[in-house]
Amino acid sequence: MNIFHELGIRESKDRINEEVMYNIARAYTLIDSYINNFLEAYNLSAAKFNILLMVKHVGKNQGIPQQELSKLLLVTTSNMTRMIDKLEKDEYVERAHQDGDRRVRLIKITKKGSDLLDAIWPHYKEKVDKLIESQFNKSDKTHLNKLLEKFIKKDI
Repeated sequence: MNIFHELGIRESKDRINEEVMYNIARAYTLIDSYINNFLEAYNLSAAKFNILLMVKHVGKNQGIPQQELSKLLLVTTSNMTRMIDKLEKDEYVERAHQDGDRRVRLIKITKKGSDLLDAIWPHYKEKVDKLIESQFNKSDKTHLNKLLEKFIKKDI
């Protein structure tokens, strides 16, 4: 069903671009809600979960500069600071100064944060697999990935 028809908005041929944007936004909202509902049981949001993943897997043992983390996750530095403050309060991450440049704040995952990710990951993966496999066959997933990668690579 066309999203404009569903929303009671005038349909026309020249609105296909808007329809694509609305559908991408709605898909994101549905996925975000689905993931956040799952992560709620762990007192995490998708944003905090993504921070923990990046800190653990990109930062590894040396940590990752907070500014780089903001860029990777497309989050403003002020929002990143608030989320890291909360993760630090929960003892999932810690801040450290970079050797040789005390202005750079490195974010490092703690054992508690790493253990939490290890506990969540199998269940998270199961939820994602269930969601995607219930909607798309292998060919659909491959095609959708190619289309999204094409869109993402376009410099806006």
